[in-house]
Amino acid sequence: MSDVREALTTVMRAARDVAVAARPTRIDVKAALDYVTDVDRRLDEVLTERLSALTPGVPVLSEERPIEESGDTFWIIDPIDGTHNMMTGLPFFGVCAALFDGGGARVSAVLDVVRGAVYSAERGRGAFLDETRLVMPETASTLVGLSSGALDALLAEGEIYAALRKLGKLRNLGSQALHLACVADGRFGFTLSHEARFWDDAAARLVAEEAGARYRSFAFPAEAAPIEVARSKAPLKSLCAHPDLFDRLEPLVERLWPGPSAVIPSSR
Repeated sequence: MSDVREALTTVMRAARDVAVAARPTRIDVKAALDYVTDVDRRLDEVLTERLSALTPGVPVLSEERPIEESGDTFWIIDPIDGTHNMMTGLPFFGVCAALFDGGGARVSAVLDVVRGAVYSAERGRGAFLDETRLVMPETASTLVGLSSGALDALLAEGEIYAALRKLGKLRNLGSQALHLACVADGRFGFTLSHEARFWDDAAARLVAEEAGARYRSFAFPAEAAPIEVARSKAPLKSLCAHPDLFDRLEPLVERLWPGPSAVIPSSR
């Protein structure tokens, strides 16, 4: 394990200590059915403090704070991905952190809080579940993940929905980062999200790609800098899939989300 990935894994385990011990006592509404709690804010503080100490001088950007102007090198964190689940006691929510440099995502980790499992990855050096290397299974799973926004879009496009439905049974577990992790470890064949933002996808995307999955955003031009995608706070309209499914899915998703339809600069 590299020093940076090892240190990041240690940070994520410290974040779990906070996440499992805390119960939300203050809940604020950010937007319709979108919440932030005092637990999110406490984890934001813990991650920011520890990552700043790990990489002095590198800014730590967060979903829960204004995304400031930055250079190519920065951390992006999502203190709780799946806040609604955490609030209501559903055991599926994560903590995410990714370090970006001029080459894209360099190292990342996603903590599955309830399981206590840490997914991590380093550019060009593979992906791991705890200390077990993740390798994409030969056969794609017939479970697929859909976000609420993706399902909304598909309900208006019956033909596309029917084509996707033939590929597997649908699941919406309420955490985009853990949906992507499920593709990385083979539990999902693919996952599709309309509404996920940069901080939702960044860490788990690297894990999935390093495990052998393929990823595409259908919302940004290829030349978009990661920091600009983060600062836009715009939906990514993203697809992540087992390689055997990706080429079948891509033209269907292009029909669902026509537009700029280009890959965000690769994390690899």
